[in-house]
Formats: sequence, C-alpha cells, structure tokens
Amino acid sequence: MAEEGQQPSMTWLFFSPSGRIGRLPFFLSWLFWFLVGGVFLMQMLKNENEETALALWTLALVVSGVLSTVSIAMLAIKRLHDIGYPGPLALCLFIPVLSPIVFIALCLWPGTKGQNEFGGPNNGPGH
Repeated sequence: MAEEGQQPSMTWLFFSPSGRIGRLPFFLSWLFWFLVGGVFLMQMLKNENEETALALWTLALVVSGVLSTVSIAMLAIKRLHDIGYPGPLALCLFIPVLSPIVFIALCLWPGTKGQNEFGGPNNGPGH
C-alpha cells in the first residue's frame, strides 16, 4: 500500500485491490484491456499461415487474457469500494448473465462523496 501523498502507480491501478477508483479510470482501464486483446487477435488473424508467428501471437493473447482477467477483478473491487460496497461482489462480473449489467452499473453509478471505509475519493490506494 502506498504512503499518504504518494502518487498511484500503474501497477496499483491494474493489479491492487486496495483503494478506490472513479468511473472514468474504470472504463478506460477496461477499454485498454479490450484494445490489447484486439491487437493480439488481429495479429493472430494476420499471421494465420505462418506457424511460428501464429503460435507466438496466440501465446501473447492467452497471457494478456490471464492478466486482463486478474486486472478486471482488481479494477472492479476498487470501483465497488468507491461506491461503498465490499470487493467480493466483483465476482458478479464473472457470471455470464449478470456481467453486462454489473459492468454498466459500475460505469454509471457515482461513487460516494468524501471519505468512506475504503479510503478517500482520490483514485488512489486506500488505508
């Protein structure tokens, strides 16, 4: 966890469950992972006739898929913290029928004003 006044890092944003983030960083982080997967998928399709290149791009897609899944869970936990809910509710993002509804809710639901039990509203690490 970061000390008071320390700037949040990209590692904290994508891979730490502590603290809070607002709607815009949450949405932009999802968009980032969507674009990363899209680039790797595009490269796979472009190199489908070259066995070695296809294998490397497939590996890159699988690794980015694992990283993005972990990251999306951490982002959802921080977004839930901003709203004032506990992090384990992030598991709802992995239930197929609920996933789009939860995603839209997390993108649109405003966070709590001021300090809450998970930290201040500064898009930074919590206590």
